Amino acid sequence: MIRLPAAADPAVSLIVLLDGAVEMAERCLRAIAAADDAVPCETVVLLNDPDPALEKLVRGGTAGGKVVLCRANAGPGVGWNLGAAVAGGPRLATLHEDSEPDAGWLTPLCETMTESGAGAVGSRLYNRDGTVQNCGWVLFSDASNRPIEEMGAPDVVAMSEPTPADMVSGAAMLLDREAVRAAGGWDERFHPAIFVDIDISTAIWHQGRPVLSVPASTVLHQSGAFDRRENSPLSGPRLRTFLFERHRDRFLAKWGPSVRGLAPPPVDHEPETIRAAVQAALPHTRRRAEQVRSGSWKPSGRIQSAERPYSGIPAPVLEQDDGAYAVAAGVEAALDVSEREIVNDYCRWLVHREEEISDQLVELHERLHQRQLESAELHAHAVEVDRQRQELALALDRIVNSNTWRLGQLIHRISQRTRKAATRSALTLRNHDRP
Repeated sequence: MIRLPAAADPAVSLIVLLDGAVEMAERCLRAIAAADDAVPCETVVLLNDPDPALEKLVRGGTAGGKVVLCRANAGPGVGWNLGAAVAGGPRLATLHEDSEPDAGWLTPLCETMTESGAGAVGSRLYNRDGTVQNCGWVLFSDASNRPIEEMGAPDVVAMSEPTPADMVSGAAMLLDREAVRAAGGWDERFHPAIFVDIDISTAIWHQGRPVLSVPASTVLHQSGAFDRRENSPLSGPRLRTFLFERHRDRFLAKWGPSVRGLAPPPVDHEPETIRAAVQAALPHTRRRAEQVRSGSWKPSGRIQSAERPYSGIPAPVLEQDDGAYAVAAGVEAALDVSEREIVNDYCRWLVHREEEISDQLVELHERLHQRQLESAELHAHAVEVDRQRQELALALDRIVNSNTWRLGQLIHRISQRTRKAATRSALTLRNHDRP
């Protein structure tokens, strides 16, 4: 039996989002139970559309925690709001199922928040090989972001004192409940994921309160749990890109005046280019932190409040006879409708991307055929484009063959076209490789 923290008068409410990976969930819960921390806290476990194995683990294999059961995909934003609805602490700590906090992780976060007046503080996240995953993130003028880690900011990684960050990750974040209330909660216009952590961090900065990364608080983080959901069409390596593009305009519409003045993003993925971009962004973050500390910082534009289309009803969570909590049927129904709409948008986006790549294959085929070029660079590009086409085709096939959605005639038509393009490209590549 995993005995979770259950203080009667908690200083912190831990809200743990579990999404379906039983092995990761168990490691996370055991790490929480084993953490030797002096902070009195309670545990709120949000079961996010769980399969039977995960529900059995939590309801039959744990004790002490408040269990909130949602039969739809709430994702982190809606999930944190649902968890906060039953949490009793003046501070809220969020954890993902792929997070394993070290012993004593919570005390440095609480001490830093008390000493600095920060509205949000985050743990330093580590990879399994012991390397630093990030010390928070920097935000660029196009709303893209990069982690603060060894490659881009070795000087920050070397620091032992808390450092400012444009955002910290909800994988291990402590928030002042009053700051969350002032922001309107987590903004559900970014459901199901991507920009949720960036948005709440930005909202807290706009309140004139810093957001800090705390090196003394360490958490092992696997990363990427949300886009590996079993039996869901909302998964796969392309999902993050789709959601980023879908939500960036919403984020810029909300915070544009303050974001567009930040440093420009890296122009490519070369390590030196990324390092230069991060180094150019960090002074903006430090300058804002100093201005907040001195009381001279003024946000650009008016403070925007979060939208709550799902959990904004009077009673989004209802206590059951067995002591657990259930999410209101109206919330679950709205989430189900939203998921179907997002799946439709995702599939159309995948089809559009596959059309673009197919057009590139046709163009490359014609160039190779007409000019009979032996250029190694062109050949390598053709191979890479074909790899991307196969990756997108696999994503579409997975959705088409899932039990939850059928794309039908649209994918059938585009698949016929891309297969013809792929066949022509493959023949050309084979001819190119012959001595």
